[in-house]
Amino acid sequence: MNLLFDLGHVLIDIDPKRSLQAFARLLKSDPDAQQQAQKLITAEGLLGGHNSRLIDLYQLGQITTEQFLDTAAQACRPDVTEQQLLDAWLAMLLPFRQEKAQLLRQLHEHGIPFYILSNINETHVQWTRDNCPELQLASGIFFSNEIHIAKPDPAAFQYVIDHTGIKPEDTLYIDDLVANLDAARPFGFQLLHATSDSTWLPLLQHMISPTK
Repeated sequence: MNLLFDLGHVLIDIDPKRSLQAFARLLKSDPDAQQQAQKLITAEGLLGGHNSRLIDLYQLGQITTEQFLDTAAQACRPDVTEQQLLDAWLAMLLPFRQEKAQLLRQLHEHGIPFYILSNINETHVQWTRDNCPELQLASGIFFSNEIHIAKPDPAAFQYVIDHTGIKPEDTLYIDDLVANLDAARPFGFQLLHATSDSTWLPLLQHMISPTK
């Protein structure tokens, strides 16, 4: 059995509202700026709803971090620094839970291959590498900004299959978004909708628990 994980809301806990609130504190006060900000950085975009063209471009690796921040800065006060923008963008990422870090270590120790397929961007990728070392135990990591394909595009799943050789029918795919699960279904993946940690963590912990 192989495992294919999404990151946000599965392995990594995120709270997009924290970033929205942080950006709100940096915005210009005039109504036009507020409207512009809503177009650039929206809750739906932060949650992968693809209603933010800026976020789509960033997570596909089609713009640089500098371009992303420069665009976001247009809706902010002139005294706002690049570090403040970065801090606002990173605010949504919550500390990596030890329970999940331990799970990944145990999967690795038990020889259960796991892979990661995530819609993500350069800034958040760097955060994961700095704060979630257990992710590097994965047999393969596929970040949208590096492969230039984002879920739910079926090409993202085909890319994983082509570059790992895994058989979808022998692979459990865990994601919190139904659209992504629907895109994976025609390939034959086993699917698990991660509506909360309780829907998948106990299952995997049971998978790796020693036989008594």
